[in-house]
Amino acid sequence: MVLPFPHEILDDVTQITPAMLERMGVRGLLLDIDGTLARTKDPRPSGAVARWLDEMKKCGIKLYILSNNKSPVRTKSFADMIGCGWRHRSHKPSREGFLAAAGELGLELGELAIVGDQIYTDVLGGLRCGMKTIMVQSTDTYLWYFPLRRLVELPFRFKRREKKNG
Repeated sequence: MVLPFPHEILDDVTQITPAMLERMGVRGLLLDIDGTLARTKDPRPSGAVARWLDEMKKCGIKLYILSNNKSPVRTKSFADMIGCGWRHRSHKPSREGFLAAAGELGLELGELAIVGDQIYTDVLGGLRCGMKTIMVQSTDTYLWYFPLRRLVELPFRFKRREKKNG
């Protein structure tokens, strides 16, 4: 059984740097939209997130939107703004969407990281596929169910400590 401990936990996506990704062996990012790149009701990412996305692309990091969003319009809109591939209704944590995205990007699973705000969709799905996982604090703290979601995620919201030998 895979326990959904993220590899990294950050405040927001803008803390992800090309140097960090290089140390992790990551050449591509699968990006969640809602709660990660923007609030659920926002039509576009903030200026800081847009600048971060541009920096990632300039540094040669391949980007892909992997969303459980039911709306192809919203998912495609974000992908068009970023200039990347996309998949809506990806059914995370199912492996199907992750594997399809890896194939479209032409990268091995170990060269990818999923960036998202949810343990039981983004992190669990990435770990099930052997990807690196980067969890960010959700931008959707205003939603009525947010405290409930955080409560069930609490045991996994800390980076797992590596075991020391001997």
